[in-house]
Amino acid sequence: MGYVSPSSLMDIFNLLKACCSPSCNYIMTYDGTFSSLASEVGQLKDKSSDVKRDVEAATRDGMTPRSEVLGWLSSVQDMEGEAESIERKYNQKIKCLCSFPLNVCSAYRLRNRAEVALATIRELKRSAEFTKLADNLNLTRSIKMPTTKTIGMEKVFEELQRHAKDDSLSVIGIHGMGGVGKTALLRRFNNDFPSEIEVDVIIFLELSIDYKLEEVQKSLFDRLSLTWQDEVTQRDRATKLFRVLSKLKFILLLDNLWEPLNYQVVGIPLPAPPSKCKIIFTTRTEDICSHMGTEKMIKMECLEEEAAWNLFRNSARMDVIDTDENILIEARDLVKECGGLPAALIVLAQAMAPKKTWEEWIHALSIMKDTPHQLPGMTNNVLSILKLSYDRLSSDNLRVCASYGALFEKGSWIYKYNIRDYWIGEGIIDNADTILDATRKTQFLLGILHAASLTVRVDDVYFTMHPMTRAMILWVQRECGKKENKWLVLNREQVKEENWRDAERISLGVNQIRELPEAPQCPDLIFLNLEFNELLSKIPNGFFLHMPHLKILNLGNTSIQELPASIGNLVQLHYLDLSMTRITSLPKEMAALVNLKLLSLAFTTSLRIIPDQLFSSLRELQWLDMCDSYTGWREGQIWEGGVSFEELESLKRLRVIGITVSTLAALQNLCISPRLAAFTYWLYIEGCRGLTLFDIPSKDFHVENMLKVFCIRLHAMCELEEVVIGNLKPILQSLQQLRLSSLPKAKLVWRATFPSTLFKLEIDGCGAIDRLIKLEGEANGSGETVITIFPDLHTMVLRRLPELKSLSDGERILNFPSLRTIKVEDCPKLTKLMLVADGLKEIECERSWWEQLNWGDERTNSFQHLYKPMYID
Repeated sequence: MGYVSPSSLMDIFNLLKACCSPSCNYIMTYDGTFSSLASEVGQLKDKSSDVKRDVEAATRDGMTPRSEVLGWLSSVQDMEGEAESIERKYNQKIKCLCSFPLNVCSAYRLRNRAEVALATIRELKRSAEFTKLADNLNLTRSIKMPTTKTIGMEKVFEELQRHAKDDSLSVIGIHGMGGVGKTALLRRFNNDFPSEIEVDVIIFLELSIDYKLEEVQKSLFDRLSLTWQDEVTQRDRATKLFRVLSKLKFILLLDNLWEPLNYQVVGIPLPAPPSKCKIIFTTRTEDICSHMGTEKMIKMECLEEEAAWNLFRNSARMDVIDTDENILIEARDLVKECGGLPAALIVLAQAMAPKKTWEEWIHALSIMKDTPHQLPGMTNNVLSILKLSYDRLSSDNLRVCASYGALFEKGSWIYKYNIRDYWIGEGIIDNADTILDATRKTQFLLGILHAASLTVRVDDVYFTMHPMTRAMILWVQRECGKKENKWLVLNREQVKEENWRDAERISLGVNQIRELPEAPQCPDLIFLNLEFNELLSKIPNGFFLHMPHLKILNLGNTSIQELPASIGNLVQLHYLDLSMTRITSLPKEMAALVNLKLLSLAFTTSLRIIPDQLFSSLRELQWLDMCDSYTGWREGQIWEGGVSFEELESLKRLRVIGITVSTLAALQNLCISPRLAAFTYWLYIEGCRGLTLFDIPSKDFHVENMLKVFCIRLHAMCELEEVVIGNLKPILQSLQQLRLSSLPKAKLVWRATFPSTLFKLEIDGCGAIDRLIKLEGEANGSGETVITIFPDLHTMVLRRLPELKSLSDGERILNFPSLRTIKVEDCPKLTKLMLVADGLKEIECERSWWEQLNWGDERTNSFQHLYKPMYID
């Protein structure tokens, strides 16, 4: 055998080592590969479970999983299968003591397969960080809605679009009366939603009147393509809706809200500005806007006259209007009867489209004025719609309140104080301790009616009623047209006597009635208004014989001179207005009116005789107004005649008094009577021979006891020289009106320490007044000074003042921070307007006086833009 050197053996060993080392290493790490594979597959499964859970939740919420996510899940599923296959084959291998498979070749291939799977799994793990799992691809951005014409609504539509683009606004409320076009506006907004506004979905929901929460949620589920499950709780549905909508830029349009919608309970997220999301709703009730968290309210008004005409013309084809001028005139008048209400205009146009003759059009006009429900479509499409607002009022009392608006002349401005007095008679306002309490409750009730779009606020003291709302109320009160005589509210000179029998309420005010039926049978009559029938001078003797339930009787502003004895039959009467009549005496039969609550004898300047103990019989009387009326108060013994103040003091429920006195003794007696002084609100003083100085308050007559008096009128006092406002402490703070009239020698003097609370100052026929008021005491000074003594004065009326030259006192300029209106008539020497009145809105005067003012004076010139022509009767 040949010799092998040691160095050669070493070379052979190194060669074998180089050849076997990888295989040995491969054998040593074989198990580790499959262990890593099992670990990585486990982690991938956990990640896959999380993604699957989120995808399933998104799918339940109506979202569509993204393709990359679905592809990833599919790849994961494939790799899970591959890993299971590798693991199964690995476990099937026959292994030696070192756990390495005996079949080296197959083991080598299996390990290579495992390494490829391991690399793929690790890549799947790295790619599992998705920014978005699902898209809203199933949602249609908007669904077009059918709508009616929106002629005349361009301005409000542009306003709505402008607010919708404002990211600082989230909740917008649109309110207005029924039939005004709120739904048409909202549908047009849905259909013409600006494409440049980035939103995912526009949702339009039209709610039923008494909608249920489940109905709203179901509508939202359907619109968002969510799966509805009856067994799911309302709360869980809300959670789901909230989760879905929170991920969307949505515009939610809610039409016809009658009750506030609780966003949280439904599942609607309230957008937090700045936001593209919007909640926009329509309602008839302004209060709903407040309860819904509205940030911007849009009031929908009826159409102006020309816009109303255009809508009428465009709602039906009426060629006859263009060819017959007489029909054109009637058509214009017909349109005016609708008061600009779109729903009424459209119905009217459709009803008149087939009418070809002038006689048909003029007949339609008479129907529209008195009984519009007789026109085709008017009941179902207008009156019934408006009736919903009336029916939804919370009480019968409120419906009675609303109904009063229909008892006044169509289109008239209704004085809220007149309504207050009626409601006292009706019993709606009862046991009010003060006139302020009664007025506040009146305003509160009117506020509810205004908010419900049943009445329309004009200003602080007047409101009106839309003609179609008025027509609706009359239709309802006449039992939907079945009993036309139940409410007789007519602008006619006479009403047939047989029509009185079925009447519950008769309002014939502002007419030319000369005669009344002799003894009408009125078993159900509770309200009778004959005011402003100036030609009515006599009430027949038997007129009140058959009115057993009459509660409200208004004979004001008629020419009657006496009441018949049958007035005593009205034992249920609560309200009697005889103001501004020519009545000379009250009949003794009035003592039977034991339920009378309010009696107005204001401006009954001819009243001379009131039977003894008549007033004391009226034990329920709460309100007695005798301003510019009876002055024959008893001053001493009974044989002197006249009514004693003790009679009035005996009326335990009396809370409001307006009274006129003409002697110093009567004034003294009134002021020292605790009850009468406490409840006097209007104090009229006239005549009073020997009175040369009248202080407000008066130490001589203790007028300061009249803590509630808000109007003092001094009239026809030939000897009165000074009317002094001289409170040394803040008393008579309720005094709001001071009227001076026919005082030939009197001047107005200020000696007060505290500013006056006067709201209105009226001076008429005071020939000695050369300046508005003479300043004395602390108000006196030297040099030009601006002084505020009437900080609350709102209205100043100056009439027949021939010597008046200045509205200030020399260089002491008066400041009127609250003054809004000045009325000037027959003040020829007043050529400069020396006053400060930054809030003045108008100066109502004769044109001739305005033109002769000294416009070169700087202060006068500052008021040049405030001219308002004086209304002349």
